[in-house]
Amino acid sequence: MDRLLHLAFAIGLAYAAGACVAGFYITRWRIGKDLRELGSGSVGARNAARILGRGFGIAVFAWDSAKGALAVLLVRHLFGDELITSASAVAVVLGHIWPAQLGFRGGMGVAPAAGALVVLQPVVLAIVAIVYALGLLVSRDVARRALAAFTGGILGIPFLSMQLGEALACAVMLAILVWTHREGLLFRSDVVKEERK
Repeated sequence: MDRLLHLAFAIGLAYAAGACVAGFYITRWRIGKDLRELGSGSVGARNAARILGRGFGIAVFAWDSAKGALAVLLVRHLFGDELITSASAVAVVLGHIWPAQLGFRGGMGVAPAAGALVVLQPVVLAIVAIVYALGLLVSRDVARRALAAFTGGILGIPFLSMQLGEALACAVMLAILVWTHREGLLFRSDVVKEERK
């Protein structure tokens, strides 16, 4: 029973951290507008940089990455349980993508997933980064490179030495990112039109 309570608390804590979506709040503070109604409609670092400038885009990415890492670190410190820690990594990404206080309309999850992976399993993050970088040789399309990178990370998991909970958490996080970027790929023509305005 105690473990279930710890798990529920950790998931709630991580979700709440993930729901603190930097792009939304920084844009609201800076120009008084909803970032979801501007540019591509994402509250991520890329759209924040487009609307507010590169410096703010970097700040958004740093904030969202840090919350992913800190949430997982805190849960690991509090409970020292691999399964609970792994579940918190997924929860922080879910909180970022579907924040309750923003009507479940958040970002695409890359930054908090990167932060969570730094703590949970940095080798998986390295695989994703390498595949993404190699994708520059083939395509300039960000969505396509992202899809390839996240898929490459999933395919690499079985070859890495990690506990089952960590492997499942990494696979679930990357699968979620594949899904969010799949939508971006399907509707990228609308995004391009919006960016040209």
